[in-house]
Amino acid sequence: MTTSEAPPRRAPAVDAGRRQEGMADRSWHVGLPGVLTAFLAFASGGFFPGQVAAAAAVLAVVLLLRLTLARRPLEGWSPGAAAVAFLAALLAGWTLFSAVWSDAPARALHEFDRMLLYLLAFGVMACFPRRPSDLATVLRWVLAAIVVVAAAALATRLLPGVFEAVPGREPARLAHPLTYWNALSVLCALGLVLAVHAASGEREPAAVRVLAGAAIPILVVAGYFPLSRGGIATAVVGLLLYALLARPRRLPVVLLTAGPPAVVALVSAYGAEALATATYYEPPGPDEGREVLVVLVAAVAAAALLRALALPLERRLDALPRPGRRARVLGTVAAGVLALAAMGAGWVAFDGSERVRDQYDAFVRGNVVDPGLDTRRRLSAAGNNGRLDVWRVGRDTFTAEPLHGAGAGTFQLAWERERPVTEQVVDGHSLYLETAAELGVVGLVLLALTLAGLLAGAARGVRGPERHPRAALLAAAVALLLHAGIDWDWEMTALFAWLFAAAGTAWACPVSEATAPRGGPARLTRVLTGLGCLVLALTPVLVMTSQSRLDAAARSFERGDCGAAVDAALDSVDALPVRAEPFELIGYCDLRAGEAALGVSAFEAAGRRDPDSWRYAYGLALARALDGRDPRPAIAEARRLNPLEPRVRDLAVALSGDRPAAWRRAARRAPLPF
Repeated sequence: MTTSEAPPRRAPAVDAGRRQEGMADRSWHVGLPGVLTAFLAFASGGFFPGQVAAAAAVLAVVLLLRLTLARRPLEGWSPGAAAVAFLAALLAGWTLFSAVWSDAPARALHEFDRMLLYLLAFGVMACFPRRPSDLATVLRWVLAAIVVVAAAALATRLLPGVFEAVPGREPARLAHPLTYWNALSVLCALGLVLAVHAASGEREPAAVRVLAGAAIPILVVAGYFPLSRGGIATAVVGLLLYALLARPRRLPVVLLTAGPPAVVALVSAYGAEALATATYYEPPGPDEGREVLVVLVAAVAAAALLRALALPLERRLDALPRPGRRARVLGTVAAGVLALAAMGAGWVAFDGSERVRDQYDAFVRGNVVDPGLDTRRRLSAAGNNGRLDVWRVGRDTFTAEPLHGAGAGTFQLAWERERPVTEQVVDGHSLYLETAAELGVVGLVLLALTLAGLLAGAARGVRGPERHPRAALLAAAVALLLHAGIDWDWEMTALFAWLFAAAGTAWACPVSEATAPRGGPARLTRVLTGLGCLVLALTPVLVMTSQSRLDAAARSFERGDCGAAVDAALDSVDALPVRAEPFELIGYCDLRAGEAALGVSAFEAAGRRDPDSWRYAYGLALARALDGRDPRPAIAEARRLNPLEPRVRDLAVALSGDRPAAWRRAARRAPLPF
């Protein structure tokens, strides 16, 4: 080429392709669902208001940065994503609006923040255009987070002298770090589905397949120690669905390489009887824990080694010609016939009808495991753990207000008012019954449509090139939604946040469609959307600030430092004036200081903000008694709101007379309601 010749121009298509490639490389967001899952899991499962608010606030900031700084911020947004986000936003709005008829705005606000967290997780991920490997990468990061959580949980059980656990209500059942054993078991079950997918997926790198195979024994053992029947059932359902939907050729290899080590580790864990007791940290628990740990480490190493040695075999399996459609259909039918025949033979051989009848009777009767017996026996028992009573209260609450329900966050109040037993319950142990009870038909329909949208996002490409990751997402989602019908998984945001985020990726436009040349939004549009994100972040920030000050007030109150407690409680009220709990602490501090009249005012303020809570009527009765005023109307109201509460019943008896001096003595002896 001579110096006078101009350099050749690149074709516009080449430039566009390189721009697309550069844009696609900016894929930091695929790790966000995993980070979110780990944070929520180690923050008590993401159950409490402050933790939910913190996560929602961070996601709102991420969305703000995306919408204001990215050249094309909504490049991945698709009509399907917009529809799901719209339905989720309607559900969040209806949740917040329910404060109008519940007279408990703080409760509705906490429920709104949780739904906002799910909506933001979906929306952030849906903004980014999807590369072919993005969904698989998202699931890998979520799997990595779950494995870390499972390993941390096992460390507290197998090495109790080294790692301290946050105990659940039943210390015999592993609950750390989520603090709820069933939630930990379900999280491990979801991780098991994702691990089997990562170990057998067609497009998974070899290193990922080996590491995922090695993670299977960890997830199996961590999923066992919570002793959760529902968690085990969730794992079985999820794995079966994944096998049916994905039909991975490498699945037999995974079962043969990771299955035996996982079984050996599980048998070792089950044989450690002391580790399934409330005194697992006392001899012989620590010795058994070390033995199980040695077996588990060996199982992980064996699974990794066997999975690595099987890699050449996989290449041969992949090279085999795929059967035609007719052969696949015939194979599926034949497998179904054989499965039905085996089930029928087992039914006859083991008298299935009699066993089902016995298990049904046991379930209806309630708990069938004596607390003094081996805790492991609950895995083969069919007790309902009081769920039938909880479900009946949910049904009756819905029947009373079928259109709009009693209001978000009020199930606990309905249970305290209507419960037939003294068991303490906060949530409805069923996402669907609780939603019907709190938000009525409108809320239930919005919830069903939102969840259907999540499933549709995973299912729409389950027959395409992303078959395996979409099948894994769909299988895990269906298994989780089934379990959510019998437990309070929805409130444990570590179980659901990743699902909304992964569904956002599944609904995002592919890079090839999303990168068509078009200009970015105008400056005014960016400013308005940024302001919208700031508005969305407002309630989580206020809740987070208020909760942190309330926690500080509670700690000061426990130390007996009422001066600091009142100051922190007032700061909590300044951040969120609709909360009742700070006024309760202020009221009890007033009573400690001998200012009963001020205590009456504080408890009345708490009652106005949450009129159906027995605790504030109970505190008001104490304050009125100490002030020499008639406390009987207040304690009668507390008894109406919680008739089976022993503290309320005892105080009602103690205050039944007409003498102010007797009222004061009874109030001084009465226990606090927390």
